[in-house]
Amino acid sequence: MIKNALKGLSLFLAAFLLQRVAFAAEVVELPTEELAQESVYPVFDKPVSVKNRNVNTAGHFEIGAYYGNALTEPIFNVSKFGFAGYYHWSEEHAIGVLFESNASGLSKYGEQLKDVPGSSGGNIHLDFTRAPAPQSTFMADYNFKAFYGKMSLSKSIVFNLSTFGSASAGFVKYQNKTYPGVAAGLGQKFYLTRQLSLRWDLRMFINNAPIPFYQDSAQYTLNPNNPGGKKAPPYDQFAERITYTTNLDIGLAYMF
Repeated sequence: MIKNALKGLSLFLAAFLLQRVAFAAEVVELPTEELAQESVYPVFDKPVSVKNRNVNTAGHFEIGAYYGNALTEPIFNVSKFGFAGYYHWSEEHAIGVLFESNASGLSKYGEQLKDVPGSSGGNIHLDFTRAPAPQSTFMADYNFKAFYGKMSLSKSIVFNLSTFGSASAGFVKYQNKTYPGVAAGLGQKFYLTRQLSLRWDLRMFINNAPIPFYQDSAQYTLNPNNPGGKKAPPYDQFAERITYTTNLDIGLAYMF
């Protein structure tokens, strides 16, 4: 019996020693001169998203027409009609000019203010056709074509896309005065053919402009009923300040 007990104890001690040897952490010390002294970044193959372009723009001219909507215009007509022309000096850059004419009249909100109930019980009469309205915009426009891609809707139809940023500088003309202005935006083209494309632009214009909310004086008023014989204020009576207008343009462009 004692012999069996000693045999069991020896087996336990042997298993315990083997387990300690198997899981013991080994500390390896390397000379300092063999350790890495600098780090490098991994180098990947240069990705090529589109190997063969269906639409080549470098060295081509482009003309187009569009309809614009002033999304943040509260008083005057929000519609614009414009023309644009560009020269693509590379696949990434294009320079051109744009001209757009504002539709006359007031927006639906401006029309409502001609006769609207006031908080004091009476009606408010404001005729904003007595204020100077925007008439046209002329600007030089630079396009940076950041992305070109293809979209396949079936095995036989492929749409070519181009996404670009734009930066513009020029003039905004009002009825009384012309103001310098700048604009920046983002746009995209959907090529219907290699020459014809559907183009949209979202731009923010920044320019000085007359403020149509004229406060009645002893001589002038925006009230079309001419209370007390007051006249419509001359355009130089309107204050000016920096104005921000967001426009969405949609149109067609033809490249040749």
